[in-house]
Amino acid sequence: MKKALITLGVLLAFCVAVVGVGFALEPKSAIAPIAVDSPCPATGCASGTCHGFDNVPEPDGITQMTCPEAGCQSTECHAWDSLTNRYHQASDASLNVWILMPVALVVGLIIVVNVLSRKEGKK
Repeated sequence: MKKALITLGVLLAFCVAVVGVGFALEPKSAIAPIAVDSPCPATGCASGTCHGFDNVPEPDGITQMTCPEAGCQSTECHAWDSLTNRYHQASDASLNVWILMPVALVVGLIIVVNVLSRKEGKK
């Protein structure tokens, strides 16, 4: 039981450290409140103000959406291009989360298990 608690503690500390370092290195990725002057987080609309479902601005035919990747403004939705092209490029965050974090976690847990096994062997 003691090994399991130590392992869970190491896992929790590692996850907190990874998230904390990620937020420190890239402040835009941190959790932030949505202010009144924030752009619409759900659709990226170019109205310039945050709105709820009940007061969505009418499309004006010129600035309907803001492209999240390039910042372009177009009346045509080109999300299919984003889905087929954008996700083939690994960003730094996805590299850290999906490759480096599991590798570091496994290596850390192996070290913890080896250290705890040696301590039990000496008793």
